[in-house]
Amino acid sequence: MEPTSVIFVHGFGSSSTKCWGGFKAVLEHDADLAARGYRLLWDFDYTTKWFELNPTRRIPDIEECGKYLRTFVESYAPEGRLMLVGHSMGGLVIQSYLAGKIRKHEGRDLERVRLVVTFATPNRGSASFSAARKVVERIWPNVQDEELEPLNDEVAKTSDVIVSSILGAQSVGADSCPIPFQVYWGMSDKIVPEVSARGPFVEAAPLTGGHSEIVQPDPKNPKDDRLVALRSALLDPVGHPWIYELDSWDVNLAVMPNDPETDMVLQDVKPPKSVRTDNLAIRQMRFLFSRQNRCCQPWLQDYRSKDGWVQMLNVTGDNQARKADLTTYHETGRQFTYVFAPEKSDHTQTIEMNLQIYNGFGQGRRDWHDHVNPMARFKQYQVTLDLKKYANAGWVLSAPPKFYYLAKDVEDEDICRQLVCAGQPVPPEAGDDPWVKTWKLTNVRSGVVHLAWDVKMPAEGTTPAGPKAA
Repeated sequence: MEPTSVIFVHGFGSSSTKCWGGFKAVLEHDADLAARGYRLLWDFDYTTKWFELNPTRRIPDIEECGKYLRTFVESYAPEGRLMLVGHSMGGLVIQSYLAGKIRKHEGRDLERVRLVVTFATPNRGSASFSAARKVVERIWPNVQDEELEPLNDEVAKTSDVIVSSILGAQSVGADSCPIPFQVYWGMSDKIVPEVSARGPFVEAAPLTGGHSEIVQPDPKNPKDDRLVALRSALLDPVGHPWIYELDSWDVNLAVMPNDPETDMVLQDVKPPKSVRTDNLAIRQMRFLFSRQNRCCQPWLQDYRSKDGWVQMLNVTGDNQARKADLTTYHETGRQFTYVFAPEKSDHTQTIEMNLQIYNGFGQGRRDWHDHVNPMARFKQYQVTLDLKKYANAGWVLSAPPKFYYLAKDVEDEDICRQLVCAGQPVPPEAGDDPWVKTWKLTNVRSGVVHLAWDVKMPAEGTTPAGPKAA
């Protein structure tokens, strides 16, 4: 299981101990977070104070604190998923860290950042006590306090990067990376009002308390809205408009022998085509979108058969594939393309795509290779291989099924197959039947999966039996 590091960033004039103690008392003992591989890191502290009396020292600006956060991340959480939680100015420090990576053309490094949560962050500045602050600043200048004022130029530049290259990002690249934000404001907060806490972010909600109280939940009250909000955000993060969020992706591949002397007719090919094959397969694909999915872009799913043919059995809803792709399917039977757009009003939509495959898994070709959609996150990715019909027909399992997963897609078919099969196979779920195996992956985004097996024909003189085409 891929670990998830959660890094908490306190606000102006505060510290990790003062800011996050109430959350820590509960969340570090949360069984659900532990079971899903969460590691809570509470001790990111940076220099922040109301004034500096020592003439040999200075207070760093927000950009410097963002660079320090980068060092902290690379030192203490170099691998796995990452979630960043900030209070007040801490949210600006997080944004500065992200914008800094984009400016250095390191956007791909941010793909591991699953979510940013902010509490009472002054995304549009804070005018509270402005007159008094200006008097103090004449005596003890404080660059952090200056940057928290409305219309600050440096904060505005960072915000521009966040809006264009993170909130508006349509892909992962050197200069962009789509990352969702969940922001909260305090209903009694006069320091950072709703309009500033919301800033450019869509996923925003109010919570109990003022500016400090919003991160001071009651550890003894499991229904405290601040605890519930953060726990829910961590366990079930909101999605991004350009990243699909799926609760599950299930593929059931049932491969079976067939009488090679039987003519089978491809009805969808115009004119209908008669073929012969010693193997058939039914591939059932079912995927469930999360309630947190915010992506409604058209999804393209296709299946290509190099040496065989494919026939659509059923799909959910209308197929929005291009006319040229549908023509290719009807003229050749080699490729089926399915395009659909997730419903905006239904965040728990279930999609099905079921195919019959002719001659796709003959001798020397008994494998299934799939490139995971890089613009989707899967809480669970499950594959089942069913070879039971071969067992019933007396065949021998000559090479037990093996399932591989490579987290990085190199986008070269030959190199990809070599790399994925060079790794350690993923162990199947517990089960005694060697002919039916299931594999489960969790928290998957991008990569390649590869399933391979082999079967041997029955004794000489017998005929491999099998069902007729549907």
